[in-house]
Amino acid sequence: MRVVSALQVRQKLGELLDAAAAGERIVIERDHKPIAVLVSVEDAARLGETPEERVARVNAALDRLEEIAAAVRARTGIVDTTDVVTMIREDREERTDQILRAAARRLGPEPERGPQDG
Repeated sequence: MRVVSALQVRQKLGELLDAAAAGERIVIERDHKPIAVLVSVEDAARLGETPEERVARVNAALDRLEEIAAAVRARTGIVDTTDVVTMIREDREERTDQILRAAARRLGPEPERGPQDG
């Protein structure tokens, strides 16, 4: 959690609102004492949840994760989901390589550098 002073809030309100909307929680202090927390609307809505609503939300999220895991297993044939981390890393590397190759094609070859360009 980021901690900011009331003065910083006045100076950087837009930036802090963007950060809170993106999920960051920001503690606002006055005289080095926390007085408020800036959170996203979604986080604020959860503050009023009943325990039953929280359990239902968490269960729905876990069900969605199970659906995603099943889809990954069906698509890749991977049964042991511990291999999913490796698969995600490999996919990211492959996508990065594709992006770099596409950028190189668009920009053309780099000019050769001589000794003086060092």
